[in-house]
Amino acid sequence: MEKATNSKHFSVMINDQIADRLEQFIATVGISESAAVEIAINYFFDDPKVIDGLMRGYREMGSLNREISKDFSCCEEDADIHLTQYRQRLRNLQ
Repeated sequence: MEKATNSKHFSVMINDQIADRLEQFIATVGISESAAVEIAINYFFDDPKVIDGLMRGYREMGSLNREISKDFSCCEEDADIHLTQYRQRLRNLQ
């Protein structure tokens, strides 16, 4: 693996469970947090099964999200009409 010559700084939000696992890993292996994150990222990008699974999941969820949006768009339109009518009544009372 080639060593990177330039470094970029970025922030990632992780839940407590992942943070605990990361802390245990760096304590057990005896490496820095940055090195542990680099290992995890490289493992992720080097495993085509992980990438393929994520891409498949996002495609499946995209189709599901389109179906849900289509099924509920009439509800959203109805709610928008009622909200507009409510706002007009409030303005008329003022």
